[in-house]
Amino acid sequence: MIIIESLNKDKHRRLGFACGKEPLDRFLQEHAHQAVAKNLSKTYVAVDESDETVILGYYTVTPCRIEPGELPRDVARMMKVPELELPASLVARLAVSESVKGRGVGSLMLMDAMARCARVAAEIGGVAIVVDALEESVVPFYARVGFKRFEPDALKMFIPMATVREMLGISHQQRQAG
Repeated sequence: MIIIESLNKDKHRRLGFACGKEPLDRFLQEHAHQAVAKNLSKTYVAVDESDETVILGYYTVTPCRIEPGELPRDVARMMKVPELELPASLVARLAVSESVKGRGVGSLMLMDAMARCARVAAEIGGVAIVVDALEESVVPFYARVGFKRFEPDALKMFIPMATVREMLGISHQQRQAG
């Protein structure tokens, strides 16, 4: 069974992680723990319960903002948000070890990240989740879940928080109860 938990430098073997994308590998190996320690972002890792030291994948989340006019106009109207700076959550990095690619670990981590962001938004506010796809080949992975591009050819994508809550079955009452 796969477990998703906070990165722990004393438990998880970061140096053994390889996803095939050097910037993503380097971030986990050299910078993720420092970013957590400085409260810049939070990194979560996917591990198998049979050996919780081996990182199968990771994602990093942090608050962000959507600049005025950055959301497509029709989406902003549908969401009924003002043309102001808007609070959001950023899934800053998401990577899967080459050893488990194609086994659903990335999808599991993305769903976990979205659920985590929805819980945070219920507490402090937030209208969307934002991702920056590393390259064009990753866009369909996010699009399958419902992320849309900010601009037609952009790698920066978003999904409205209301859509996330609906996908996860979080009702308005549950949101307010927190």
